[in-house]
Amino acid sequence: MKKTLISLCLITMAFLPVYAEIQEATLSTDATVNSDIAPDTATIRFTVENSGTNIADIKAKNDKIVNTAINEIKKKLNADETVKTITYRVNSVYSYKEKIRIFQKYEVTNGFEVKLKDINKVSEIINIATSNGVKNVGGLNFSLADGEKACNELMAKSIKIAKTRAEYLANSAGTSLLKIKSINPYCSQNSTYVQPRMMSNALMKSAGAMEDSAVESIEPGTINVRAGVNMTYYLK
Repeated sequence: MKKTLISLCLITMAFLPVYAEIQEATLSTDATVNSDIAPDTATIRFTVENSGTNIADIKAKNDKIVNTAINEIKKKLNADETVKTITYRVNSVYSYKEKIRIFQKYEVTNGFEVKLKDINKVSEIINIATSNGVKNVGGLNFSLADGEKACNELMAKSIKIAKTRAEYLANSAGTSLLKIKSINPYCSQNSTYVQPRMMSNALMKSAGAMEDSAVESIEPGTINVRAGVNMTYYLK
């Protein structure tokens, strides 16, 4: 009886279909497109820092400088340009003597950011701020208002190039493309602008420099948009 059961099992196994793993042929191609585009938006960050032992006096001093500078800057802005507060910080500074904490002073920092659609006004806005007591100018950045559009256009171009390459290679190998297995696009935007070191009128004078320290011009450079794609096709 046991022999009969074993024989039946062997017969059943012999008739089971055998599935071999099918390795589908694929072809991958890459394409990258670059474009240098003139920026159309600029952001400038300003900070005012003062310190002392009377916190009310320091706050009042900072507020006066910031409010005056902002009011003067707003006179030069268009409807689509903005000013906003980005920093307001109060720190207590202490020293230590024999493990005893001793209060030294307060440090108050006010920061605001100006966003310009007319990048030709960058130098003018910086000069207005520094001439009204703003001592720290930094965070100057040039960008594209619609960087996504620039990326999409370049990615579309890179896809066409990658597809053309894939078709050429497939034909050269005696086959043809079947369908897309995967598509991986990417895009980056990098400014070629290098920010110079800028100082206010007050700092230039204290350093013994020329009294006229106004910023005359700032070259915005270009935005290098780099887009590409990696595509993989199944082959017939």
